Amino acid sequence: MFQNQFQIIIQSSSPEIEKAVNMIELPEDSEVVLTTVDDYHKVWNENMIDTAIIIDGKTDELPEVSREKGLVVYLLSVDEMAAVKQEQLARVDMLWVMPQERYQKELLAIYYKKLLLFMKNVADNRKQKICFDTLIDSLPDLIWFKDRKGAHLIVNDGFCGAVEKTKEQIYKKGHYYIWDIPKEEYEQGDYVCLESEDIVMEARKTCLFDENVKTKGGMRLFKTYKSPLIDENDEIFGTCGFAHDVTELQNISKELSIVLNSLPFAVVIENPKGMAISVNPEFLKYFPREHLGEGQSFADWKQKLLEEKAVKNGENMEIELNDRGDKIVLMYSEAPVVDIFGETLGKIDIFRDITIEKKFGEQTLYAATTDFLTGLNNRRSLFRHLDEKISCPQMTVITLDLDNFKQVNDIYGHKEGDRALVETSRLLKECFPEDFIARLGGDEFIVIQSREITEDELKKEVDHMFETMHAYYKSDEKFSRMTVSAGAAISVIDEGQNHEIENLMQRSDKALYKAKESGKAKYVFLE
Repeated sequence: MFQNQFQIIIQSSSPEIEKAVNMIELPEDSEVVLTTVDDYHKVWNENMIDTAIIIDGKTDELPEVSREKGLVVYLLSVDEMAAVKQEQLARVDMLWVMPQERYQKELLAIYYKKLLLFMKNVADNRKQKICFDTLIDSLPDLIWFKDRKGAHLIVNDGFCGAVEKTKEQIYKKGHYYIWDIPKEEYEQGDYVCLESEDIVMEARKTCLFDENVKTKGGMRLFKTYKSPLIDENDEIFGTCGFAHDVTELQNISKELSIVLNSLPFAVVIENPKGMAISVNPEFLKYFPREHLGEGQSFADWKQKLLEEKAVKNGENMEIELNDRGDKIVLMYSEAPVVDIFGETLGKIDIFRDITIEKKFGEQTLYAATTDFLTGLNNRRSLFRHLDEKISCPQMTVITLDLDNFKQVNDIYGHKEGDRALVETSRLLKECFPEDFIARLGGDEFIVIQSREITEDELKKEVDHMFETMHAYYKSDEKFSRMTVSAGAAISVIDEGQNHEIENLMQRSDKALYKAKESGKAKYVFLE
């Protein structure tokens, strides 16, 4: 995203660390300045940003690290960790725990790559916040973000100017304090600010309000757009708003033009006949080839667009566009436009770009539910899947692990051990293409079958898995000592019941234990 330059200071008497970190490919848009020193204090200062110091625990004594910015990494063996003072560990951001081969290049490279990716995420998030703050402060209108209780968390300079308070004074304060209105006066006056927050959260969509606000300069009328803030669990955690002061506007067409042109999302105003009477510049950025001129029905064009490109996501409609190979996702919503008598004058259509939000959400979900090494599901994903399938008619749990896997690590190193896990994962997906597969940790895996299967059919599938895996292991000299042991258990329930997941998994584990106990490379089914 943003161009970043990171400074890495290595305090070590060995050149092996620098050799190892030079092995990796840098993250996109990143530059790194490497410096190796015998005492980091020679180059360190309190104001360093995007800087990390890697301190080799092999030095005689780890330094007392004191800093407000930057990251500190200790490289230690398991034995050295026991000798580190607790107060030193409290000041450390990361620990690189190394095996006996202290400067194992592959492991150092993995640690270093994770460090750079973490630093890039931090730098990008910091710059994104700067972009966000700069953007909202550049708009003269009022912008704010509140929590569910109505406390202001983020406001722009335009908001501060309207209430004549600083951002520090506004932070986590409520409506009455910010606008200097006694609660008794608010309840007697014709104000709607607080009530509209409840309306927005109940509607769970963007709403438009005309709000009367009493300021130090007198009563003002704001045209206000308010939206609920909804997290990945579909829970509302607050609201945000955009208010334009329309007190001085005499012409409603001019008012709409000013408001629409300042909005950071695409908006179209329809008349009662479905004709577009106002289109803001943001809309034309996404639909440059569409000519919504006089005589053309916007309602018909919109209906065709939604039928061809829209997908339902909960209560929202999401429109997927393709801009020269890049996918753009717009969230679509509409609301009626009514006059002071309650008569419908048309509709307001809003197309909000949520492309970045979608990508971030997908990346976050993938990272949270996927095993980093093998690409299989992880424990978190496993329990989510079990919860979803808890009422299916039949569930089979197959637990398996690798026999003699430790010997591969001990003889050929962790790199080959990791390869064994990756290849095992690939073979499992080939053997059970329809089923849910997860890595529980180490060399232990689990297969969840949510389909009806007999004991004989299950035995055939497991036998096929054994034949496939053992044939592959024998074909590779480094894996030739490895075999697989497995245990399985089946649960069948009636409609309206739930599986006893914990009991089912315990039975599968017990079956695996019996298989291991009886000589390994075996499969046990526990009724």
